Amino acid sequence: MEKPLQYTWEVYTGKFEKILVLMLTTTLPLLMVHAFVTNYIYAITPSDSALYSVADIYYGLITLLLYLYAQIPYIRFVYNEYKGVEHNLRNSFYHFLVNGFTVFVYACIVSVITTIGFMFLVLPGLIFLALVFPIPYISIFDEKSVWKSLKEGFRIGKKNFFKIMLIVIMAGLAELLVGIFVTYQLFNITSSFAAQMITQMTLNIIIYPFIIMLMTSFVLKWREALETLEVTVREGIN
Repeated sequence: MEKPLQYTWEVYTGKFEKILVLMLTTTLPLLMVHAFVTNYIYAITPSDSALYSVADIYYGLITLLLYLYAQIPYIRFVYNEYKGVEHNLRNSFYHFLVNGFTVFVYACIVSVITTIGFMFLVLPGLIFLALVFPIPYISIFDEKSVWKSLKEGFRIGKKNFFKIMLIVIMAGLAELLVGIFVTYQLFNITSSFAAQMITQMTLNIIIYPFIIMLMTSFVLKWREALETLEVTVREGIN
């Protein structure tokens, strides 16, 4: 993997019809669940502060949980394309259904710890998330549980810590700025809450897969570099 950004763009645009199927069948339902659950939480949770409430903590937790869980089909899709696996779309669905449970449990644990970290000046949560972010990628690549991928995933996260943190921050800021701009323009047309929600979902459906596919390409590159380094070290020892 020489140029992750270029490769991701080629896959995203060249296989968009298949990616669109993944968007509509996996990401969209999860976004609808997210919208329903978070709006319900805000409706029943009292706010004691003008700045934030307990509902904001739940919102962050649920958002991160579904963010980590929804990665699965896109990770596998990019991996299959890179390795030349046949019936890519079917295989991506298969892994989403079969390997989804262990990744979901892992996402629950990581989401709780990261959210607690975010409550303490944001940085601890971001550091923890960057370190463990590659773990589910290794799990999906090798078709094994996340628990058997902890060591290698953490090693990649540790070695590429600042790169992962930068990608996460830049992707988050880009999505936020685009969302603010589109929402502002939408307010000039209509104040309908439904229109705003549909627009936000549409943005997420378009942007989110590209971010995950880009991260997958980078993890593939980092893993190959790490394997090459280990081979070189072993040859040097021998």
